[in-house]
Amino acid sequence: MCKTCDIAETMLSVAASTRQMSYERINLNFYKTLIEDYEIRSAPALLLFKKGELVKEVYAFQSVTYLNEVLADFQIDEH
Repeated sequence: MCKTCDIAETMLSVAASTRQMSYERINLNFYKTLIEDYEIRSAPALLLFKKGELVKEVYAFQSVTYLNEVLADFQIDEH
């Protein structure tokens, strides 16, 4: 994994743990079809799904605070 992806994953890990959420990390090099299906533009990418449907994409992992806000909005929309 690239260094940018490692940093983004660390920030996401902190934000997800504060929200008691889980996530799955994958290496896009092994998922070319996924890149095409969801038109992923760059990595790292955070794709948020509800009931199997993509509802939000995040490409700029600005900070833990920003990711926490994104995840908070995502959880609110779930209920």
